[in-house]
Amino acid sequence: MNIGIDIDGVITHEKKGKENIWLRSLNNYFEENIKRKKDVYDFSEAYDLPLEDLREFLNNKIHEIYSNVGIAPNAKKIIDQLINDGHTIYLITARHEKFRPLTIKWLAQHNVNYDYLYHDHDKAELAVDKNIKLFIEDNQANSKDILNKNIPVILVNKYHNQDLKDSDILYRADNWNDIEEIIDELIANIKS
Repeated sequence: MNIGIDIDGVITHEKKGKENIWLRSLNNYFEENIKRKKDVYDFSEAYDLPLEDLREFLNNKIHEIYSNVGIAPNAKKIIDQLINDGHTIYLITARHEKFRPLTIKWLAQHNVNYDYLYHDHDKAELAVDKNIKLFIEDNQANSKDILNKNIPVILVNKYHNQDLKDSDILYRADNWNDIEEIIDELIANIKS
């Protein structure tokens, strides 16, 4: 089975609350105690930051954040098991293509195995094109688009994706152990 997996917030371990890598970096960069104002994906809305400040921060810090973020517990082990079980792993990230060398380096440093790596904002169309049968994602908008293509999604629960309506092909997971259980159940249902 072809499985699509997002990187940021799925394979990466950004942590929660005050320990979130993005919030810590924002606070360090601006030397302030910035707090989340709104539980949304968009940083300028979430942190109520002027767009110019956010652009400056991202221009100066995104490379460092992408390089230093940790790996989610059990992500490597479960991805390895999926590959060993004969599944094809497509890593599909919305990161800009200019971050491809950094992304490949990070994946190698964390020994994350995969078959293909794509940088694409239109994940739903790519999923259809690559005949992906299951997608693991954390972004609400991407998940909705993928679900609209009738591709099941395992949505990693985050503060910013709680508004997505339930569906027969939407599964929620809090961590990679949950993801593994859901995949095992889906595969068992396909075989029966």
